Parts: sequence; structure tokens; C-alpha cells
Amino acid sequence: MLLCSLLHVPAFAADVKEVITNARGSYYALQAQGLKTFECNAEPNWQKFLEVVSKKPIPADDAKLKRFKDLRFSVAINERGESTITPYMASGGNIDPSLNEMIDGFKQMLSGFYQTWTALVLTNPFPEAYGDMTLKQEGDNIRLLGKDGGSDVEILLNKDYAIIEMRVMSTGSKIIMFPKFAKTEKGLLLTGVDSDINDGQQKVQLGITYQNVQGLNLPDHASFKVTLPEQVVAVEVTFSKYRVVKQ
Repeated sequence: MLLCSLLHVPAFAADVKEVITNARGSYYALQAQGLKTFECNAEPNWQKFLEVVSKKPIPADDAKLKRFKDLRFSVAINERGESTITPYMASGGNIDPSLNEMIDGFKQMLSGFYQTWTALVLTNPFPEAYGDMTLKQEGDNIRLLGKDGGSDVEILLNKDYAIIEMRVMSTGSKIIMFPKFAKTEKGLLLTGVDSDINDGQQKVQLGITYQNVQGLNLPDHASFKVTLPEQVVAVEVTFSKYRVVKQ
């Protein structure tokens, strides 16, 4: 939610308008490539997930692993970038109700992933409308500063207009994000985001690789690592069976 707010803060004057106009032309945006909506399947690597949680190797015949090794999620992304995530069993059986809490956690994780990803890849990271912001030159970099409600917002761009740092700061909350992009023939494509929440109280690392689906770059694999003061949670997800609708 905060990432989406950050990326849709309006810009302001002629120089900022020029910067953001140039930035808009620098990114790979799926909607600009003709994508309307898509659906896919998401398969977590449950064995690796359990190994991180339990801090020990998990054999393929582990009793706990067998309970949900067939658990998958179907994903649907609409034209506004909103996600609908539905659990199902690949075996066709019923989902064990005792897994509901874990399923809710993974649904939240996938929803958060798509909120971040759609803001930076599905649509253009920068809006076409401009409002009140200030611009600050920092060597070869440009920092855009503004407000979103009660939050202070900053976006730092390098000379190629790639976002290298984003900050959202309000009373009791400080979020710093460091996106990573790869250069493609059609613009900058998000490959990861490292986030620091409230001065290290929580750290999140996200990595993304892509596959070509009907000429479009769509996620192939995502890795998540969440570091808390007393716990580390990591999971890998593979995306497959894409069904795309073009404009």
C-alpha cells in the first residue's frame, strides 16, 4: 500500500515535469506493451520454506511436508493491477482446514508482491498528472520530494531515471526501499526490491526473474526473505500456466 502511495505522488513544476516525462519513457510497462489482464498459477517451494523455518534439512517424505506439498495458488490480475489469489490442491483434493492460517499468510505475501510489482511493471511507475513536489539535484542523481497525506515522500533517480531509493516517512513509521532494475530494449525492468522498515525492525528482500509469454515479460520465479528480530522467513515461488488477455 505504501509503495503504491509513493509511486503515485503527483509531481509539480516545469523541471519536475520534464524529469518525470523522461522517466516515464525509461521504464518497461506491460500495459504499454499491450497487456490487459492475466492469470497464472503460483507454486511455493514448500520444502525450502520448511527448511528455513525449522533450520534443518527436510526430506521429501516428511510428514508435515506431505500435508501441503500439493498446495498451490491461482492468481488473477485485472486492468487496475488488483490481484485475486485463490488456494487449491494440485491433487484435486480438499484443503486441510488446519492450513488456513498459513494459507492466509501466503495470500498476504503474494498480494504484497503484486502490489509492488504492478506499481513498477504493470503500469508506469510515474503518473501523467503533476502536482506539488520539489526537485533536488544530488550529483548525477535527482531527488523528488513531496507529501502524501501525512507522510513525507522521497524518490531518488539516477542519471538513467532508474529509481534507486524510495522513502515514506510519517509519525512512527519509516520505510526505505531500494529497487533494482535491468535494462531491456523496451525499458527498465524490475528485478528486485530490498526494504528496510523502521530502522531494521523488519527487512524484506525480493528477487524476480522473468519468462517470455506471448512477447511479454512476466514473472517466472520470485524469492522472498523477511528478517525479523527473532525470526527469518524465506520462500521461493514459481509462476506457470499463464493465460493473458491483450488490449
